Amino acid sequence: MNQFDGKVAVITGGNSGIGLATARLLRQQGAQVAIAGRNQATLDQAASELGVMAVQTDVSQPQALKDFFAAVAARFGQFDLLFANAGVFQSKTLTEVDEDFFDWQFNINVKGAYFSVQHSLPHLREGASVVLTSSIMQEAGWPGCSVYAATKAAVRSLARSFAAELAPRNIRVNVVAPGVTQTPILDWPEMPEQERNAVQDTIRARIPMGRFATPEEIAQAVLYLAGSATYMTGGEILLDGGMITL
Repeated sequence: MNQFDGKVAVITGGNSGIGLATARLLRQQGAQVAIAGRNQATLDQAASELGVMAVQTDVSQPQALKDFFAAVAARFGQFDLLFANAGVFQSKTLTEVDEDFFDWQFNINVKGAYFSVQHSLPHLREGASVVLTSSIMQEAGWPGCSVYAATKAAVRSLARSFAAELAPRNIRVNVVAPGVTQTPILDWPEMPEQERNAVQDTIRARIPMGRFATPEEIAQAVLYLAGSATYMTGGEILLDGGMITL
């Protein structure tokens, strides 16, 4: 019997990258999975390939999240796992950032995570697991990444508060903090290919393991937090190939 047989898992940002890899692993382990995302084409592809429930949802809109969770509960019942993974990244220097850019990242990365947890609460079982996605960028200073790093530091802080509030329901709240991971977030379409490759080579050279993480490696950590880590709450798993810690 698989660890997640009969379990219900809900993933925001589940149509690509880490979220999609997590959905795939959960389906392989027998879970029923619902994903939310913005891109209808990739949602449709995930639904066809994995047999997941896929709903186009803007996580920056609390009512849209409320409707999404209600639809999932109507189909599958109560949830065993919420993976609040939806997020955006774009680099801008301190002098380049304007209010719209600032609000865009905070609305999705922080507001989206906050209200994902809030609106999932009526549907989370006693003893459920919540996993949030932060980043190693909260651990150090990164030129051009002040807004993104701040959003991920906020997510890390939210996890501690949520864990304390939800402990009476035996709901565990933890964080995965990926390092540089080979996902579409690295495509950087605004950057010429040659420049993008040079930047990625520079970053890769700073990683002791000499490579970027795969989405599947991060997904394995999510499944650990959702399943076997039964005495862990308010914690964080850093997955950076040694980039920060060594």
